[in-house]
Amino acid sequence: MDRREVLRRFCRLGAGSLALTSLTGLGTRPAAAAGSTPLIVGIGGFTFAYLPLLTAKAAGFLDAEGVDVTFVSTGGGTNAMAATLGGSVDVCGLVMSDIILAAAKGQKIKAFAPLMAQYASDAVISVAAAKKIGLTAEMPLVERMARLKGLTLAISGRGSGTDKLWRYLVSLGGLDPDRDVTLTVVKLDQMYAALKSEQIDGFNTTAPANNRAVEDGLAVWAARPSRGEVPGLENFLYTVLGAKPEVLAAKGDAIGRLVAGLAKGGELVRADPAKAGRLIQAQYFQQTDLGLVQKAVADQVATVSVPPKLTGKQFEQNRDFMLRFGDEVKQVAATDVMDTTWSR
Repeated sequence: MDRREVLRRFCRLGAGSLALTSLTGLGTRPAAAAGSTPLIVGIGGFTFAYLPLLTAKAAGFLDAEGVDVTFVSTGGGTNAMAATLGGSVDVCGLVMSDIILAAAKGQKIKAFAPLMAQYASDAVISVAAAKKIGLTAEMPLVERMARLKGLTLAISGRGSGTDKLWRYLVSLGGLDPDRDVTLTVVKLDQMYAALKSEQIDGFNTTAPANNRAVEDGLAVWAARPSRGEVPGLENFLYTVLGAKPEVLAAKGDAIGRLVAGLAKGGELVRADPAKAGRLIQAQYFQQTDLGLVQKAVADQVATVSVPPKLTGKQFEQNRDFMLRFGDEVKQVAATDVMDTTWSR
């Protein structure tokens, strides 16, 4: 599928209502191999939430499997979900909790492969804000969260994974996320700039934007779920690939080849993070220092799911997490949101 067809599909969906302002990478992807199957994959942005998938594409593993993947950056998980349900993309990368919430609303979409097997969205706040509230990295997590009162914190969308994480974190500190902090929507790829320009006091996302903010001396770590320091989020399935059941049925062979390439991407991240970092930096993170990207990949090795396998326990952890925000997901079952056909 070429660029014009992608644009036509977004127009039919109603791109304006989804704020789909970025079709990053559509003009730069290599020519597809003869006989390969095209798949359009919607992602919230070019972040490490999709680390093994980006690595698989940059390393040529997906092309070698005969699947021609085009990434569409939608600016956030909410938009990626809407694009998938509307048919503008074949597959989407989402946090697992979003798929569970969709099922509770009667929206049919199923996870078919894990990406990050640990909650990999780490929170930072600006150095200025840290000094103002007296926060230091040596403090216990609960005390750090209690000191966030009054800050303006970025989320990628209402109800998004970044929104849920801030709400969960500040509640650990005894704060009310609707009263004690201000949660403001900022696109994932603009959070670093928003922090630098002092429009926000903090954000949470996956690498490399948060790592870059710390390395550049603009921010300090506020909470690091990727390190397993947040109770309730240890060994927690974070991001997955999902699709509508009819897409999984119609394109099962291509989906299988996508998962096979994904597995190789995850294996490369685990075996040689420096190489994986070099490949994705050249393809997706040219504005970020190579050494920083490689360091961030090495930092996230343990979060990558190898092999890509979905389990009932992963579902239960996510549903328990969602129940903290309301009981609407109480009746959702693993079979409603997971298709393990392609689990390896």
